[in-house]
Order: sequence, then C-alpha cells, then structure tokens
Amino acid sequence: MKRNAETPINPLEGEDRYIVQPVIKAMQVLQLVCEASQPISLNELVKLADLPKTTVFRYLRSLATKRLIEHDATTDRYRPGIGLWWLSHSSNPYEMLRQVCRPYLLDLRDRFNETVNLGVIAASEILYLDIIESRRSLRMQAQIGSGGHLHSTALGKVILAFQPRPQAEKLLPVLLSRVTPRTTIDRERFFEQLDIIRATGYAVDEGEDEEGSCCIAAPIFNDKGNAIAAISLSAPESRMVGAIRQTICAQLIPTCKSVADILRGTVT
Repeated sequence: MKRNAETPINPLEGEDRYIVQPVIKAMQVLQLVCEASQPISLNELVKLADLPKTTVFRYLRSLATKRLIEHDATTDRYRPGIGLWWLSHSSNPYEMLRQVCRPYLLDLRDRFNETVNLGVIAASEILYLDIIESRRSLRMQAQIGSGGHLHSTALGKVILAFQPRPQAEKLLPVLLSRVTPRTTIDRERFFEQLDIIRATGYAVDEGEDEEGSCCIAAPIFNDKGNAIAAISLSAPESRMVGAIRQTICAQLIPTCKSVADILRGTVT
C-alpha cells in the first residue's frame, strides 16, 4: 500500500525483528517495581507481569547488578535502586548544591580537622555528594557516590526529621536493619528520636552506622522548611568527647543556614 503524506509513520514498522523481547520484559519488571507504592515481593511481581517465576527472578537479579533495583533480604522484597537515580540525574542537577557547599565544607574541615560530608536522600538511602577528608590518619569509611542507611546515619536522621511524617514513613524501610549493636531498629522509638532532632536542630550518630565513630549533622532547608540535604562532621568517638560536640553544633547549624540562604537566593 502506498503511504500518503498524512499517514503517520511508525518508527518501529518493519523493524520488529530488532526488538529484543527479554529486554522489553525486563523493563516491564523494572517498571512494576518502580510503580509499586511500597517494596514488592517476587510473587506479586510474577502475578502482575504474567511471566514465569524463574524468568522474573532472573530479571530481578540482573537489574540488581546495576543497582536499578534493591533487594531487602530481611523482608525479601524489591524496591527501586540508587542506580535509577544515577541514570535519571546523569546531568547532575546537584552540582550547584555541591559547588555552593564546597567552601563551607572546607571551612568546617579546617576548623575541626575532621571529615565533613554533604548528603541527600536518593532511592531511600543517603547519597554522599561530597566528602572533605580529615588530614588526620584515622578517617571514616564513606566515599563520594556511596550510599548509607537513613536510620543509622546522622545525615539520614536529620533529613528525615524535617520531612512531613507521611513522607518520612514512606522513605523509611518497613524493617530497620541492625548495622551495629547501637543501631535503633524499633520504628516507633526511631520516630521518637526524630522528634528530639526537630527540637534540637541536629542529629547525632553514635556508633550506629560505623562502630567507634561519631557523626553530627544539621539540615539544609528549602523555602518550605523541609530538609533537602544535610552536612555532617564525622570522627572517631575518642575525638568527639566533652564540649567539642556543642562547639561543632554551634558552627554546623549556622553554616547550613548560610547555604540554604544562598540556594534560596536571599543573599548574594
């Protein structure tokens, strides 16, 4: 049949042989994980995808290798992974935040000679956008681009504390994993801690994410009063005793306010 000028062109017409069906089906599984309102089980995915269980499981394992999905071994459920964040943010919209914060991070490091971190929430975990290392020999383990638990890191706790409760509940895993013996794994007790953080304006991780470490974090607010990021200072517990914690808080909170003012355009 001869095509006239008004007939729409299907770009895939005549090229179906080039479509790899397993890729399409794997993307279908990924889409189902992303569209789920909460972490989803293998059996639920099998039913929704209408595919064999072994096939869905193989797709899930493959997607997990690139962190496009994450598997919670405790609940045996799947959720979107941080790899999706990296794909969707390949142009790095957080670069302005990192650039604005960089001189402040350096100033904090120089004042206290401890490691300073900048973090945001991505795919239900903390993403370390920037880290300025202490010049001392004993340092923390986090690296730029790595992820951390929301419930065990000071960065995660302080950002969650300044979110609407429904949003915080959605971001927090149903079951909290025990990262160290000090990690809080009871959800209600954890939310009680968030109430205290909101009252004080900062969060502390005392060996909850890394044994022998201490971390203090303060939030960076948007114009609605919600935390969009946080800055923390971390060090071995042995160096975080006495009045030094209050001294750090007294510097950290106004530093985060200065960053927020710049981001909101209230100062030049």
